[in-house]
Amino acid sequence: MKYVIDTNIVIDHLRGDPTATRFLEDVERGTRQATISVITEFELLAFPRLTPAVQRQITALLALLPKLSVTSAIARAAAAFHRSYQTDMADALIAATALRAHATLVTRNLKHFRPIRELHVVGL
Repeated sequence: MKYVIDTNIVIDHLRGDPTATRFLEDVERGTRQATISVITEFELLAFPRLTPAVQRQITALLALLPKLSVTSAIARAAAAFHRSYQTDMADALIAATALRAHATLVTRNLKHFRPIRELHVVGL
């Protein structure tokens, strides 16, 4: 199964959450196939209280994960999700990225993504 990792999984890993850390370690070992949206990359690097140490951790982690760019098809799907489900822009773009990549979105924020019927989403 291929996954798109939501931003909160990476944040929880950085906070020392063992479940998120195990998932990302599986990705690093190659036992899980996963990627992130460039929107997740943006959200991680745009955090206002980002310390140099945490930025180094994020940069190292981002180097391990393939990134999916936002295409016109992703933008259109995200706009439809935003209109239909009142999903915020970042979540709509991440959901659309997972859908267009034929991947399962892994998140800790199921309430934001469960309403999107077209999307396969799992909680961690």
